[in-house]
Amino acid sequence: MTKSKKKIENALNDLTEAKTLRASAKELESSPCHDPLGASFMRMDANSLEDGAKKALQIKKNDLPLVGAGGELSLTKEQEIEIPALINTVDKPDNITAEASRDRLQLTVGVDCVGMALDASETIQAKNSLEKMLAHQLAAAHKLAMTFSKIALSCLNQPDHKVYGQEGMHVVEGARAANTSAKLMDVYQKGLLSLSKVRSGGQQTLTVQHVNVTDGGQAVVTGGIKAGAKDEKQR
Repeated sequence: MTKSKKKIENALNDLTEAKTLRASAKELESSPCHDPLGASFMRMDANSLEDGAKKALQIKKNDLPLVGAGGELSLTKEQEIEIPALINTVDKPDNITAEASRDRLQLTVGVDCVGMALDASETIQAKNSLEKMLAHQLAAAHKLAMTFSKIALSCLNQPDHKVYGQEGMHVVEGARAANTSAKLMDVYQKGLLSLSKVRSGGQQTLTVQHVNVTDGGQAVVTGGIKAGAKDEKQR
């Protein structure tokens, strides 16, 4: 575990301990214990833990980098050496969001789609960490879909093998790769729909238009008309 991760873990543990102390203090000052002095000391300890944790999770104002591609923050060489965890996605970052941003970028590097991921995040103008992760997932799904498409074409372009029991195996493998590619493309498209739903709150807009027809005028109304059942009695 890196020093930055350990520092964040200790700070989060201190915040949890502070909450526990405050809950215990509340019980201690109520009946039947009724020990306001002991509760006061517990709250002092909780305040001390919270202050230390907040300082550990804050990044100094002078160390804040500029916003770079895909909403991530770009670092100077000095910052990369002195504060390796300092990669962030918000205007006023702390070490938690910095660590999360670094993890996101490392994952895209591992999938070899960091360029596409940042470009996708920039294209959709990702507003928060969830939208950035969705953009990165879309980039990964696109890369895998195209990779399996290439594998499918490569298999189908191979000459027939005349080895007994292996006739047409390249066609089978090509079909499997094509099927995987199609599923990944479907995942990509559903991801785009998910982004639209998240931003719209899942609400749909219904537009109602009124057409006024004066005497002697004509109007054409189009739309879907649902036919009744054949056995339904006509009135």
